Order: sequence, then structure tokens, then C-alpha cells
Amino acid sequence: MNAEGVASLAIFSIAYFFIATEKVNKTIVAILGATTMIFFGLFQETEKVWATYIDFNTIFLLLGMMTFVSVLEESGLFQYIGVKVAQHSGTSSKKLFIMLTLFVAIMSGFLDNVTTILVAMPLTFAITEPLGMDPIPFVIGEIFASNIGGTMTLIGDPPNIMIGSEAHLDFIQFLINTGPLAILMLILSDLILLFFFRKAFSKKIDKKVIDSLDPKSSISSSRDFRLSVVFFVATITMFLLQSVTHIENSAIAMTAGFTSILFMERKKVDYILKKVDWSTLTFFLGLFVMVGALGDTGVLNELAKIMILLSHNSYRLMEAIIISFSAVLSSIIDNVPLTATLIPVIKSMHSLDPKVYANLTPLWWSLSLGACLGGNGTVVGASANVVALALLRRSYKKEISFFKFLKYGAVVLTLSVVLSILYVMVRYG
Repeated sequence: MNAEGVASLAIFSIAYFFIATEKVNKTIVAILGATTMIFFGLFQETEKVWATYIDFNTIFLLLGMMTFVSVLEESGLFQYIGVKVAQHSGTSSKKLFIMLTLFVAIMSGFLDNVTTILVAMPLTFAITEPLGMDPIPFVIGEIFASNIGGTMTLIGDPPNIMIGSEAHLDFIQFLINTGPLAILMLILSDLILLFFFRKAFSKKIDKKVIDSLDPKSSISSSRDFRLSVVFFVATITMFLLQSVTHIENSAIAMTAGFTSILFMERKKVDYILKKVDWSTLTFFLGLFVMVGALGDTGVLNELAKIMILLSHNSYRLMEAIIISFSAVLSSIIDNVPLTATLIPVIKSMHSLDPKVYANLTPLWWSLSLGACLGGNGTVVGASANVVALALLRRSYKKEISFFKFLKYGAVVLTLSVVLSILYVMVRYG
């Protein structure tokens, strides 16, 4: 490795340390890491850095979906669906648990996981609190469901957005390829928690509590509510028809986001745009540039060679390595920088060994499954985990310790890794 490679790896490692430990805001770290690499002249064409290495399709897809979700939240659509789901559970706490986790998983396939948790948690607490039910199994179950649900679709989790953009994989392809395993993992994670918390789930729910929930209470405008349904269905339909229309993901998301503002919230444009997570978008800009430097200086090429060496030129073993490596690491650190680092590594494998790595598609699915499902391993494995536990602490003054969560998370993570490896090997030969 040359001097430029050592310098870029050192800067990236320092930045990664601060991102993982959250000692400094990750957006500041990413941008300063990127600009430091530029000042050190670690790029072959410094003047083209921003245009060359930033994946603007990912940036605009995130911007469009964040805007769209913010508008739909104002309409009360998600809250309405959540209450309806709860009302269909009857008096069975087991059925309520299954219905709520199913609701969270489906919503996470279309919304970011944090938004889904912010919608689901208050609804869950509104049911468990008056009944004196333990909210902890519901919180853990919904955390697992949010990470599993995000695995199913192109727009469910940022790693999938990044993978889809790089590998040109559309919405339907994600549903077909990652969906089946995600559904299986949702069923198994529910069964695991129903077993661990079997005493808590033996309690019946007071029908009066369920009946007291009013799905229409969150709807401030029936017109906007109807429009939100139309826009939501139309947007998902456009994603489903991508293989026919060949319209970029980002174009669909941006059209959905800003058309919904025009028709539903045009008097509150500034308010809606303030709800967009600009910090995350800016973080992505810096991250893309830092990873670009690793590519330019040959670091990623060296990492790919090491992975190929470990796999002994076995495609099947490489699938297992990618799933295990990404799953374990994403349970400890943010899966976004992890995915951003591994994408160019996988991409370079074809040039290093064109015969063995002629088709990279199964490796993309391996990365998606590992990076997304790995979030269930620990309390810090995903942002949704942290948010859910914060809401539990605020509402109930209860804590789920790192090791208590690990007791359940480790089981689900291990099962996810084993089944993901078997699934990929069996399905793709």
C-alpha cells in the first residue's frame, strides 16, 4: 500500500472511530474527514471530487422520501392505520403483539425505521399502560420488526437504497429477493419472543381499552387524508413499475415528496422541509467522498483481495463472509458507513477475478441481508433501537440494559446470519 493509501486509511479509521462512538456528531466528522482528504491531495482529480464520488441518486431518493413521509405524517394516515391494526387484535395479547409487529414490519418497508417506531410506540403504550401490561416484549418485538421490515424493500433501509443505486436493483427485485427471508425472520423472531415472554402474553386485554381508541382522532383534514392515501398508493405503484417505466428511484421519490407538498401542505413548506433530516443527508455527502478516497488510493482494492484470499476463490464462502461480517459489524456500528465501505469492495471483485465473480448480484443480496438484519443484535445496532428505548424510558421510566437486549438480540442475530447464508446459497446455487 502506498503513502496515499496509508493516509486515507488513517483518516477514515479515525473518522470511523468517532462515528461509531458518537463522541462527535457524525455529520461533522464525515464532512471534516472528506475535506481533510481533499486538502491532503488524496484524490486523482481533486476538482471533480464532489461530482465523481457522491451518489446523488441516493441523496435525492432520501430527500424525496423524507419529504413525502413528513407530509403523510401530518395527514394522520399512519396513526389511523396503527389504531385499526390494534382494534383487529381483539382481547388476545398474543394477537395484539403479532398484529403490531406485522404493522411495524410493513410500515418499515416503506418508511424509515425511526418514523415507524415513532408512530408505533405511542400506540403500543396507549394499550399496555391502562392494562398494566409489561411493554418491554412489545418494544423489543417492534424493534426487531422495524429492522426486518426495512430489509424487504428498496426504500426500507438506507443500505438498500445505496445498494440498489449502485447495482441498479429496483423495488420489485428487492421484494422478490430479500422479502421471503425477511418474512420468515419476522415469524421466527415473533415466536422467539412469544416463548421468552410467555407469562406476560398470557394476560387478556380489556376490550374497553381497545374500543376507546379512535382511529379518526389523528385526522385533522378528511381531504388531506384522502389525498395521502392516493399519493401513497400511487408512489408505491410507481416503485413497483420501475422495471417497466425505467424511471430512477430518486425521480419517483422527489416527485412524490414535492407533489404532496403542493397539494396538501403548500402553506407549510418551510415547516415540512425543517422536518427533513438534513444532518443525515449531509453525513452521506461526506461519507461518499471519504469512501471515494479509499477507492482512489487503492485501499478498497486491497481489502477486496484479502476477502478473496479468505474465501479461497469460493463464491459460496464469499457470500457467507459478507453476510457474517456485515451482520456482526452492523450490530455494533452504523450500517450506513459499513455499507458505503463494502459496496466498492464488492464492485471491484469482478475486475480482480472476472471468472469467479462474473455475477455480483448474489453478493449484493448478501450485503443487504447482513447489513439490515444485523441491526437487531444490540441496543445500538440501529437508530430505531435507540429511539424506541428512549421512548420506553420517557413513558415508563423503564430501561432495557445492553445485556438484557443482547439476550434476545443475539438469538435473533445468530438465526438471521445462519438462515441468510443458507437462503443465499440455496437460492442462488
